[in-house]
Parts: sequence; C-alpha cells; structure tokens
Amino acid sequence: MTIRSIYKHSLQLFIRPEQTWESISIQKNSPKQLFLILILPLLLLMAVCNFSGYQLFEQNPLQHLNMYLFSASATFLFSILSIYISTLLVSKFAQFEDKKGRFNRAFTLVGFSFVPGILFNSLAFLIPTINYLTILSLFSFYILYKGISPILSIPDDKKSGYFTFILIGLLSIYAVLGAFFIGIASLMGF
Repeated sequence: MTIRSIYKHSLQLFIRPEQTWESISIQKNSPKQLFLILILPLLLLMAVCNFSGYQLFEQNPLQHLNMYLFSASATFLFSILSIYISTLLVSKFAQFEDKKGRFNRAFTLVGFSFVPGILFNSLAFLIPTINYLTILSLFSFYILYKGISPILSIPDDKKSGYFTFILIGLLSIYAVLGAFFIGIASLMGF
C-alpha cells in the first residue's frame, strides 16, 4: 500500500466501510508500513493534543507540567500497547493457517479501526470542554464490525458472534490498561 492509499482508505471507512474493507482486503498490507505511515503519526498527534489541551486551557500551565507530560507520554505508549495486544486478541479469530498471515490481517483490521477513536480522542484532548465527543470513538467498533468478514475471512452468519467475543476481549484489555495507567499515575503522585 502507498501512503496515499492508506490515508484514502482510512478516510473512506467513515463513509462506506463495506466497500472500503473489500478494497483493503485484496491489498498486501504490512503491519510495519501501516504502523509507521498511519498509526504512529496519529498517535503522536493525539499525544501532542493531550499536552496542548492542558496547556491551552489551564490557568497556570507550568504548575502541573510534569503531570501533563506524563499524561501525553502515557497516552502514546498505552495506545501502542493497546493496538498490539488488541491485534494479538483479534488474530486468534482470523481464519488463516499461518500465524504471520493471521497477525497481518488482524493488525490491518485493528489499525484501521482505531483511526476514528484516535481522531475523536485527539479532538477531545485538544479542546477539553468538548470531551463528551469521545463517545464518537465508538464508531471504531462499527468499523471493526464491518471489517471482520472481509479481513479475517469470517462468514457473515458468524460475524456477530465473533464480534461479541472480540468486543468483550477488547473492552477487557482497555479496562486493564486503564487501571494500570491510573495505578502508575497514583504512584507518581498525580
């Protein structure tokens, strides 16, 4: 995939997910390429928005600078960790023989599915007064649902069942990582 096609597909998933997933499924996707071209820049944007939002709307931004730096860097690192753990979970459901093929397809599904969540969270971090818009991040699950059949080669009649198990697993992962984040923040005195 080229840089242009990766970003084109990530934007088209907002408009017509079924057709876009079909197009993505026939292309050769490298997890490394997808990570470096799409995921890493978006996660850096989210971390910058996290830090900047605090700085823009805080009365005395230098007072809690360490906390803002921790929050931005932890958001970045936990997001990367979340993507890889989610990929490992989703790869268990892929209908391919070889382990590498399952991982590549699962990373494609998870990577593209995370885009709405990253974008909406970035906006909420940048403008904390509209943080209720993070609810729009749930659109990521809709995109994930639409991509299960074409990317993981799961029959349509079994898609809902697979999605239910994947969703429960993903929510569990996010809960554990969130608790870990809060625990580290508490230990550091934030």
